Amino acid sequence: MKKLSVGAIFFLLNFNCWGLNLNFASEPTEIGSVLELKRQGWEVLEKQSEVESRPGLKPYQNLKREILVIKYRLRKGKDFLFCLVEYDSQLDTIREACAVSQEKAEKHLAR
Repeated sequence: MKKLSVGAIFFLLNFNCWGLNLNFASEPTEIGSVLELKRQGWEVLEKQSEVESRPGLKPYQNLKREILVIKYRLRKGKDFLFCLVEYDSQLDTIREACAVSQEKAEKHLAR
């Protein structure tokens, strides 16, 4: 059952057609989602997935929440980008952030 859940989450992350990504539109140098970048010709060089356990949010603070984190490294010509995609099981949200460094992408997600 867990493999099926992870598979479903992976499918939703890669085919994010419903606009669930929460990019920072107020940023002047907004970078789109991984799917948009791939459509623009960016190539995925590296992809890492991991599941993080974090404490639950009120009123479920006694429960663990699972966060699926997928890290992408993309290239287009001589340019490189790092993207983080997070699926939060408790909030049922997908958040994405892309930046020129992994640290900046993590900062956008306020990790």
